[in-house]
Amino acid sequence: MRFNRWSMTKVAVLLAGVTLFASGGCQSLPQGVSQDAVMVGLADSGKLVRLAPGQQLVVELESNPVTGFQWEIDQQIDQNVLLPDGSRFNRTADQKRMQEEVGSQYLRFRGQQPGRTTLELVYVQPQVGTRADSPRYRLEVIVSPRPSENNAG
Repeated sequence: MRFNRWSMTKVAVLLAGVTLFASGGCQSLPQGVSQDAVMVGLADSGKLVRLAPGQQLVVELESNPVTGFQWEIDQQIDQNVLLPDGSRFNRTADQKRMQEEVGSQYLRFRGQQPGRTTLELVYVQPQVGTRADSPRYRLEVIVSPRPSENNAG
């Protein structure tokens, strides 16, 4: 009995360690994403995001480029506040192994000077254009200076 209980404890600890490593230990940021980036996804649509000047905003949304669809900026943003900084499609190793076409599109933006703008994205086939039923994504973005250490007291 004692041997079995000890073995089960060892197995449980080993599995917990493997799970921790698999879930967080080997995750890395997508290429081109800074360590202090604000990362948002589909569940964040309609929310308010705060950035500091120079800080990166990364919107991760599911995408399938094989169909010709991609996420694009729908309405003009105030580029004095938020500047587009590129887009990249990525599939996980599991998605590649399973030969799935769907992956994530990472749209990068960089906070500029203090202000407020609305970021509206639409999922479209560029050659077809936006339709009434095109999926949409929206964020309110405020860029404000980081509190200085001198004023923190």
